[in-house]
Amino acid sequence: MMRLFIDTNVMLDLIAHREPFYDDATMLFSLVDRGKVEACVAAISYSTCAYVLENKMSHEDLSLALRQFSSIVNVAAIDEKVVRKAIAEDCRFTDIEDAMQYYAAIQTGCDCIITRNKKDFTKSDIPVMSPKEFLDVYPNIMNSK
Repeated sequence: MMRLFIDTNVMLDLIAHREPFYDDATMLFSLVDRGKVEACVAAISYSTCAYVLENKMSHEDLSLALRQFSSIVNVAAIDEKVVRKAIAEDCRFTDIEDAMQYYAAIQTGCDCIITRNKKDFTKSDIPVMSPKEFLDVYPNIMNSK
């Protein structure tokens, strides 16, 4: 089964119903929920989502949304190894948060990174796609039983 690493922006698109990106995020996470693909999200994405949304949603609604989200995805650890790679002098990424996301994806064996900010992952050794691109490239996953 294909294992996708979901960047924070796509997680936010779903939880915050951000238009015009919500529909693609919904279709993508429908595949996850139906067991067509596996999804991983970095642990740091939860704190970022909470920070971004805490003034836009009630604590109860935000907590519920994050709990529901966590019931269908795997959480990729941002451990010492990931942090050290992200801050290393020879790190290929200029943005530390993106580097942490990338190395968490590698560490969890993901096949593809799903993000709306593909430019942040130009140095990736694994494919990087937007949710729409993924859905367009793999339409057979949507229709499989």
